Amino acid sequence: MAMRTWLTEGLDPVQAYALLAGGVGPRPIALASTCDPEGRRNLAPFSFFNAFGSRPPMVAFAPGRTRDGGLKHTSRNTVATGECVLAAVSWAMAQQMNVTSAEYPDGVDEFAKSGFSPLPAGVVRPALVAESPFQMECRLEREVDLGSGPGSGLLLICRVLAFHVREDVWTEGGLDPDRLDLVGRHGGAYYVRSSGPALFRLPRAVGQPMGYDALPQALRRSAILTGNDLGQLASAEAPPDPAGIRPRSQDPGDAPGLERAVQRALAAGDRDEAWRLAALRVRLDDA
Repeated sequence: MAMRTWLTEGLDPVQAYALLAGGVGPRPIALASTCDPEGRRNLAPFSFFNAFGSRPPMVAFAPGRTRDGGLKHTSRNTVATGECVLAAVSWAMAQQMNVTSAEYPDGVDEFAKSGFSPLPAGVVRPALVAESPFQMECRLEREVDLGSGPGSGLLLICRVLAFHVREDVWTEGGLDPDRLDLVGRHGGAYYVRSSGPALFRLPRAVGQPMGYDALPQALRRSAILTGNDLGQLASAEAPPDPAGIRPRSQDPGDAPGLERAVQRALAAGDRDEAWRLAALRVRLDDA
């Protein structure tokens, strides 16, 4: 399929932002709670945000500059005080979070504007967000200026001093993504809800998988098996011994039928059965 290409030299920053925001996603959202040196609260969401190591636990987010190239209130407050609280945004918080994204004048309390409830933090001055199921008290470790003018960012690298997790989302020693029910950011006005049918499990590859390049040609050139199908087959350490494969009466006798049967077995989570059927498919070409 043809690809459209943009070289970044001389690219309009608005177009560059649209490409970044639309293509790098979905992104987690940090609802950043800060205060100025006088203690006035500020609350704003940022999706140029992620975690970067656990020893020590480090996170970073990058508020963009304002339309006139100045620093946003969140950047100014975090640099001035060296502290912030970063709260996750759940589905139940999405509409109120959207209110905090507005550009209010300096000194306006977005907690009051959005209806979110401030709670005292344990280590830092900025307030916790009572409605958030997961949040972090942070200390600013480093700031990195990523450019100048509108559209550029100030990267704020923070060390997590304390985690706060709502009791009901902590199950079996971990965070339950369904109960967290977080939202993420795409480009434009698009968001995603990361719970329910949107979630799927993908066990991490262990050992040394055989890899796509070791799959038989009959499977690799299939017009039916997808990249996801082949990836599941390739995650096995080795294909089964052909000598041990026995056909069954219900097995399809043609190549397309066997390939669709492989797909059904993979969809059911039965990789061993998928490989048995795949071996029968390969045997057709060897006959």
